[in-house]
Amino acid sequence: QGARKHSCRALWRQFRRGAMSDAYRQRSGNCVLVKDDIGKAKPSCFSLPHEAFAYGRTEPPDMEGAREVTMTWASHIPRPRPEPPSQDFRKINKMATKEGIPNAKLLATFRKDHDIRLIPAGPAGPLPKVIPSDVIPHFAYGRKSRPSTPIHSVVNHSFAAEYEEAADALYSKYEAGALQRGGKHRVRLTKASTTQIANARSHKEFVNEHIERKEPFKMTKFKKVPSRLMLAPIKSASMPSLQQANQTP
Repeated sequence: QGARKHSCRALWRQFRRGAMSDAYRQRSGNCVLVKDDIGKAKPSCFSLPHEAFAYGRTEPPDMEGAREVTMTWASHIPRPRPEPPSQDFRKINKMATKEGIPNAKLLATFRKDHDIRLIPAGPAGPLPKVIPSDVIPHFAYGRKSRPSTPIHSVVNHSFAAEYEEAADALYSKYEAGALQRGGKHRVRLTKASTTQIANARSHKEFVNEHIERKEPFKMTKFKKVPSRLMLAPIKSASMPSLQQANQTP
């Protein structure tokens, strides 16, 4: 038993001597031995540059930035139209025929001396219409918009001060009317009530003009009998209306 214990202790010592520490595993660069920590990325097993190293290719700075692109307007300059590359052989041949050239050799010499280019054909159909901007360069199209908002008045609260003055004047008018309690009280009508009153008056005038008034019923033997009762007129607010009603036939 003693020899057995001694051999076990020797094996344990030998195992402890060959065991690797955690720091050694992290420095080994072996992807199997390297362990990651909780909440952190696994360390790289490759020999990379320092942390401040920037990867990628450096681009040279652009000489034309956003300010130059947006604030500088380069107007379009159309290129000159290229001349027609070919000669007008029909016209040259007609001219050579008039000159009496008999063969192709003399025709080639005549063609070198008389360089007549082919004139391009004009546009087919009617000519393009002239628009106002072709005549007036600063002509603007579209519907005219409203004038710009006076920002100076908005920032200085001019509109708010004007409204406050109008509200104060209205309240002062109400207070002055409330102090005069002994005077007449004017009833303020709304638009709806004013419209209703006007409609009622117009309807009354229409009825008075177009409806015939019927004579009240009276027996035939009493139609020519005058009234014998004469009452003194009573002063009242409705007296003019009663007199007008009596005068009408």
